[in-house]
Amino acid sequence: MSEAITLNAYRRRLAAHNAGLMVMKPIAFMAFGDGGHNADMTAKSPDEEATALFHEVLRKPLAAVTQEDFYSVTGKGLVDGDELIGVAVSEAALVDADGNLCGIKTFAPKHKEDGEQYGINLTLRY
Repeated sequence: MSEAITLNAYRRRLAAHNAGLMVMKPIAFMAFGDGGHNADMTAKSPDEEATALFHEVLRKPLAAVTQEDFYSVTGKGLVDGDELIGVAVSEAALVDADGNLCGIKTFAPKHKEDGEQYGINLTLRY
């Protein structure tokens, strides 16, 4: 399990939802990207004000959404064996059903090879 940075725009939507000003949609997708690392292969610092990944290359419905404790939610995203072959995946985000990013994680690149399934679990803490 990997903890994501909860984005400020998501926090603002939570506040508006709890004030009765809007209705939020659930977390439904994971976005994967190849722009979350520096030239020396270290992870870039995620930005709490981000509204998109540095460079999104794939967005898929979540394989699962779970709540392990009272203060978090975890989304599981999967990249199939025939997807993103040769791509250096280095960022991922949880995305709601309206397409808004909720949390983001950057990391050292993982090079996806043909036939490999790649999965990531991202956790948002409240």
